[in-house]
Amino acid sequence: MRPPELDVTFVLHHLDCSATEDAADGDEPYMWHLGFKVDAETLGPPPSGSLVPSLNVRVIEGPPHFRHVVGASHVHSSPNPGPAIAPNLGTRTMRLKPAFIPLMGWFPGIAGTICLLWDEDGFAPSTSEAAFTKFKAVFGPALTGELNRLVAGDYDNELAKDINGNVVPDGPEGRSLKWRFARLADAGGRKHAIDAITANVKNIISGPVEDAAVDAAGWDELLDPDDLLGVSAQVYTGNELSGTKNYSLTFTDDDANYTARGQVTAFPVHRAILDSVVSGIERHPDRAVGLWRRVCWGPEKLYWAEAFRVTTSLRYELRTLLGEAPTEIRWFIDNLPLPAGDSLQTVTFDPTSKHFGAPLDALSVFFTGGPSQLKCRVTGNVLEVSNQGGDGVFYGQVRALYGFAGDPSLFPPPATPINELFTLGYDRSADLDIVAVSLEMNDEYHQDVAQCARKIKDIDLKHIPPNFGKLIIDPGDHPDWRTALADRYALATLVANVTGVDMPSGLTPGLRTPQRQRLAPR
Repeated sequence: MRPPELDVTFVLHHLDCSATEDAADGDEPYMWHLGFKVDAETLGPPPSGSLVPSLNVRVIEGPPHFRHVVGASHVHSSPNPGPAIAPNLGTRTMRLKPAFIPLMGWFPGIAGTICLLWDEDGFAPSTSEAAFTKFKAVFGPALTGELNRLVAGDYDNELAKDINGNVVPDGPEGRSLKWRFARLADAGGRKHAIDAITANVKNIISGPVEDAAVDAAGWDELLDPDDLLGVSAQVYTGNELSGTKNYSLTFTDDDANYTARGQVTAFPVHRAILDSVVSGIERHPDRAVGLWRRVCWGPEKLYWAEAFRVTTSLRYELRTLLGEAPTEIRWFIDNLPLPAGDSLQTVTFDPTSKHFGAPLDALSVFFTGGPSQLKCRVTGNVLEVSNQGGDGVFYGQVRALYGFAGDPSLFPPPATPINELFTLGYDRSADLDIVAVSLEMNDEYHQDVAQCARKIKDIDLKHIPPNFGKLIIDPGDHPDWRTALADRYALATLVANVTGVDMPSGLTPGLRTPQRQRLAPR
């Protein structure tokens, strides 16, 4: 199944300060905060000699915002939580769309945020703005280059480390492309790789950003330039994003120590469920067999086991709960694809002996299962199924495979293996249970069994002494295994008498195969 398309939101909500760069007067911190993503919308053509698309970065600036955390005020070190970060400054949102890459499968996408924390000194707002504009222009290409270096293997040594810095063994395929993306999804491998990438990106962009600031600044501003307190980033792959996660960014340059606390939330863009309902049941008597049985301590009586032919109609609907409706839907019964419109599909029914126990097994010899047909009608997001006869019980699964605009086609070449087909789209499934023959005992039998159960319950209540916690019971020695086996057989015989089940010689009590609950109503 393909990974979901996600709406992702990064929120930095508080800036804690353990140490300031200016110990005497405190700092005037401001942030350059960008989001970024790599997904189906940003992938470029493969470079020469490669089948893997190039990883291009899209930068998300966010809404207009004031970049100072506390305005014209100062921040001082404190053990208490720091000032709140304004929503427009701290929030970056993006839609992450997975990409299907031939020979590799689904690329879930990469979503992240990068933040530069500054202490305002002598720069005018226009100078800082000129430097920020340059930062936005050079950050995307710089990160694009480093991510493609990661794909090429330049960061394999960092990816191979766990969270404690220990090198983990390579996979069976060695340090392949799949291994790199798997390690990128690992918290340890991702941390070391992102730390190295962040350091390299910082080195790449520092020169152009400083040049832009120098070009825009007056000579008096250059006497006391703003100080960079650190660069920090947080990155996730699409497979890791679900619900809400906490994260933090740290800034420790120039003797400062700041931590920006944040949360990332991710929710599916599309959500659909597969509803199923029994739209009709038709029952027709087929045959009956008389059985002499003794229930409980009553006399032996004649009961009737009855067989009914059942035609069951079921309706399945793929219902959209969130987002637009699918543009393509394919229906399957188990792994059998269904064409649009009406069709007859041959399936194999189980014999009734597999699902109905004694005393109904007297009728099982007449209904031995085998091939039979299901009538199917596919109309867009609705599938209707009904059985056309059948000598038993069919348990299967209905599957709906669906996709949206821009997704891979759900009609690949006919030779595509079924397991690969199901990876191309979203997949929802529901049980398909059809009891074409229902075996039942008549009402008198069920009434006698219910009366017997009431008698046994009454006997138990009268003969089991109440214990209110004051009586200490000594269980004594463990009984001899022969005695235990005899007691077990006696108990099984009692149960057989209660339900009217025969206990033929040679059948070990207590080892009966559990029967699946009857689906057709009486």
